[in-house]
Amino acid sequence: MKLVHIGWFRGSNWHWATILALLVLPFLPNNLAAQGLPVETGSHVSVALMFAGAIVLGLVIAYGITRNRSRTRSEKQITEQATKYLYAREERDRAKSGSE
Repeated sequence: MKLVHIGWFRGSNWHWATILALLVLPFLPNNLAAQGLPVETGSHVSVALMFAGAIVLGLVIAYGITRNRSRTRSEKQITEQATKYLYAREERDRAKSGSE
């Protein structure tokens, strides 16, 4: 669900957004910063592993995109034929199992 449509900020509508923000800002409390001393919650290894996993995933996706772009026409045709064959086989299997 979109709360604000992106097209709403086109043209001169950003003026209204600025006015709305300026009207709301005075009602926010002044002390929105975190209160109290920092808390040590545990090891940072899990966070480092999450970042490393995200980096590895990004590299794998980039590798897949570059590899897919460098395919020849014949490789694309072979892939397309194999996909059509698999879809046809699944459709036959579905029709066969539905008739029994």
